[in-house]
Amino acid sequence: MKRWVSGGWRSVRRFVPGVSWVRGYEKSWLRPDLLSAMTIAAMLVPQGLAYAQIVGVRPVAGLYAGAVGMVAYALFGPSRHLIVGPEAGAAIIAASALGSVAAGVEPARYAALAALLAMMVGLISLVAGLFKTGALADFLSKPILIGYTNGAALIIIGSQLARMFGLERKTEDFPGQVLEVGRNLRHAHVPTLLLGLGVILALVLLRQFLPKLPGPLILVVVTTVVAQVFQLHHGGIKVVGAIAASPPSLGLPSVGFSDVRALLPAALSLALVNYASSVLAARLYADKHRYHLDSNQELLGQAAANLANAFTQGFPVNGSDSRTAVNDAMGGKSQLVGAVAAVLVFVFALFLTPLLRELPLVTLGAIVMVAAVYLMDVSSILALWRVRRVEAVLAVVTTLGVLVLGILQGILIAVALALGDLIRRAAHPHDAVLGRREDVSGWHDVSRHADTRTLPGLLVYRFDAPMFFANARYLREQLRALVAAAEPPPREVVLDASAVFDLDVTAAEGLEKLRRELSERGIVLVIADANAPLRGMLRRTGLMERLGEENVYLTVEAAVARFEQRRPRAPAPPEPPSAAH
Repeated sequence: MKRWVSGGWRSVRRFVPGVSWVRGYEKSWLRPDLLSAMTIAAMLVPQGLAYAQIVGVRPVAGLYAGAVGMVAYALFGPSRHLIVGPEAGAAIIAASALGSVAAGVEPARYAALAALLAMMVGLISLVAGLFKTGALADFLSKPILIGYTNGAALIIIGSQLARMFGLERKTEDFPGQVLEVGRNLRHAHVPTLLLGLGVILALVLLRQFLPKLPGPLILVVVTTVVAQVFQLHHGGIKVVGAIAASPPSLGLPSVGFSDVRALLPAALSLALVNYASSVLAARLYADKHRYHLDSNQELLGQAAANLANAFTQGFPVNGSDSRTAVNDAMGGKSQLVGAVAAVLVFVFALFLTPLLRELPLVTLGAIVMVAAVYLMDVSSILALWRVRRVEAVLAVVTTLGVLVLGILQGILIAVALALGDLIRRAAHPHDAVLGRREDVSGWHDVSRHADTRTLPGLLVYRFDAPMFFANARYLREQLRALVAAAEPPPREVVLDASAVFDLDVTAAEGLEKLRRELSERGIVLVIADANAPLRGMLRRTGLMERLGEENVYLTVEAAVARFEQRRPRAPAPPEPPSAAH
């Protein structure tokens, strides 16, 4: 019974990570978590209202979407720092899909379709998580992570540019937002710009000299009081304004199969975009704070947040780059931040909407922009350039792709380029002719060590990659050229297979062709350092029999020792005649 209970508890902790952080919670985390939660709640209110308007549902639905999403992710999500809720990218995709399916329908029907879209995104994420497709996140390498982070930070900054200048934002893509502000600079509202710059300066100074103070929360309170006292909205500074409050609607969306079919492409796109952007952001903070992030559980966390929203008549949500960045900047330690922020948003949506009536929108824009600036990572690109330039280029391409084409397209292009580079390197891998060094054990690359010596009649060659269809011809051509250039001509070729962990059928056929070519010239092909899987593949393809068991060795040293034993010895010179006495 005790073993059954213990096993059941482990299963609960595996599928509901929120249980683990509750049990392991430390008292020292409480203050930063509460301060961060208040700031996140203050940010979510106007952002949730704005994103709900983008989707086309009632404004207060954005508040409940954020609150419900944060609670669900706090229970099922693996990241301690990721804040889930309404986001611009997901809202834009959802609005586009719903606009083509639900144009002109009554608000209740439109809200039901938005909830259906959230349900479909949740179900797709759930199936992907159960089938453990989170391994796809392994294709998101460090350069892609750096590029995505910089691209997302710039997108966040671009989304707030118009607000900083007191302008209306009419475009949703980064290039359009920058051009839009540039074309309308003469219409900028100077008091709004000055207030925004003042908030930015105050945030930077607080972060520099008083990092433990909750700068964003302080600025929200101060600017709200100032706006109320001096009636800044009369001077043209835009404020949050009145919010109509109402409780969330519970229940399943009432829709038909035709609706599911019409929304399926958008649901698939949203599920992929949500996962890619969320897992990248979650990994960024997991690496920063040195804890493990389960990419499969991230799918389940996204599924929980969207399914919960479907039951509360919400719309699709995902990880928020801006609120997550603010959470980390405020020192948030656990998902208590999301849980408390959700409670605050719920209370606010039901009872306290008048409090933020005078909050200047530029304050929120400045908070988001400062968090995004600190999110950017240029130094890592410079470090990549010093170590491996192709990866630095990949990071820059990812940034540009995310900015110009969108998050999903930018990431997919970067993954395709990374795979292309991987295939290129695997098709033309590093190789080396090996020799001995005096007083140094082992076999070494003759091109790297001037004191390395080869044995006459023996060519020892190392191939540093698995053998597969893309590099089978390269291996044969390299050995042909080396054999032709060897002086004296080799009697044996020893292939050091220590780095060869796999062999496909095409490569096996290529090895057989090489063996026959060498045999016709009186040269024996020997394979050394072959591991168990490679030896098994040699047997299954019949290569072991054609090579001969005696020509497959566990080490290069053993193969060379056998060669030296069989090498004909030079005849001893004749003894000189003895001197006559």
